[in-house]
Amino acid sequence: MEPSAPIVVDLADSLSRVVRSATLPRFIERVADQAGVHLDRSAYVLLVRLTERPWRVGELAEQLCLDVSTVSRQVQALQEAGLARREPHPTDRRGWVVVIDEGGIVAVEAHRRARRQIFAELLGDASADELETVASVLHRLAERIETFNISEP
Repeated sequence: MEPSAPIVVDLADSLSRVVRSATLPRFIERVADQAGVHLDRSAYVLLVRLTERPWRVGELAEQLCLDVSTVSRQVQALQEAGLARREPHPTDRRGWVVVIDEGGIVAVEAHRRARRQIFAELLGDASADELETVASVLHRLAERIETFNISEP
């Protein structure tokens, strides 16, 4: 398919609008209000990564394309909020990993439920078939983008 095909242009522009709108402070605040747990965007992003596995601070910084000092400060804030903790690295006792705490898991799940509820409200007029098609296409696109990003030099 040609990059200038109207459907490709429309899809790319619409996805950009969705991502941009869903990361606006007012949307994030609505999710936080509905979740009953207030997390700023950076805390949520870090906590979601920590649901995958324990990470070294340097690995998190690399994954998120941030400076190590920035991630260290964010991790410190998560620790102070009781959402994450540092533990000795399981194989390299000289290092540390960041691990999500039970409070962090609860916060992430509350935000996910709130986000899903808001999406359900916003998409309430779409048919099940439409939603199934969109979900399938977005799932495939997400997998390809993740693979594309991993394989970049």
